[in-house]
Amino acid sequence: MKKIIISLFILGLSFTSFAGITVISDLDDTLKITNSGDEIDGALNAAFRSDVFVGTTEFWMGLESYTNEQHILSASPTVLRLKIQTTLKKHQIDYTSIILKNYLVKEDKLTYKIRMILEVMKTNNDDFIFMGDDVGMDPEVYDYFAKNYPERVLAIYIRPIQNRNLPKSSQVIFTNFDMALSEYESGRMSASWTEEVGMRVLSSAKLNHIIPEFAHCPKSDSPWKKQYRSDYGEMAKSIAQKLVSYCQLRSNLTR
Repeated sequence: MKKIIISLFILGLSFTSFAGITVISDLDDTLKITNSGDEIDGALNAAFRSDVFVGTTEFWMGLESYTNEQHILSASPTVLRLKIQTTLKKHQIDYTSIILKNYLVKEDKLTYKIRMILEVMKTNNDDFIFMGDDVGMDPEVYDYFAKNYPERVLAIYIRPIQNRNLPKSSQVIFTNFDMALSEYESGRMSASWTEEVGMRVLSSAKLNHIIPEFAHCPKSDSPWKKQYRSDYGEMAKSIAQKLVSYCQLRSNLTR
């Protein structure tokens, strides 16, 4: 009986230690491959394309295992709601809500996203994990919360599509494994989900679904060298070598 009580106590700790986390993620060029920086291509991809970055499904499932809420916050118009729902369902991405922009309300994207995140913050006392890209104003939006609500911001992950200068609060990620490993090292994501995401990225032959043709592509392994000293150092090195070779080849072909 004593062993059972101790086991239940430990199990209770495992459920409560990661309680109180909400995820807020952008959609286009964060989860879904869109090329939103190009007006025509971005509009066509938003309406008709449903590809997501390699490892998105596995990473999102890993997040779900220890977070309370998962919100998709996009500046896309409400007319795209059904398309977005279909895309997320196709890739087994569950969510608490999809928040889209009502274009009848005249406000810029920065104001809109800050306003909507504040609305979510009012509904709970959770800490937040933010995910976005550098095409729009995600880094600046999330930096607002890092400065004004630092005690509630656990991480800000930004995918460098344009490779522009970012606020210091942003953590640059090129792959879903980069995020999974960071979450693992923060003590949140399990080893099994981290490995699942890593293997998915490592085994994928669709390299343009890891780093799309329109996105910044590193030609050296400098963005990943810190990962070599992690518990998944060998996997990180293999992924980096694969992507650097791809980026170098892509650069040579465009000369």
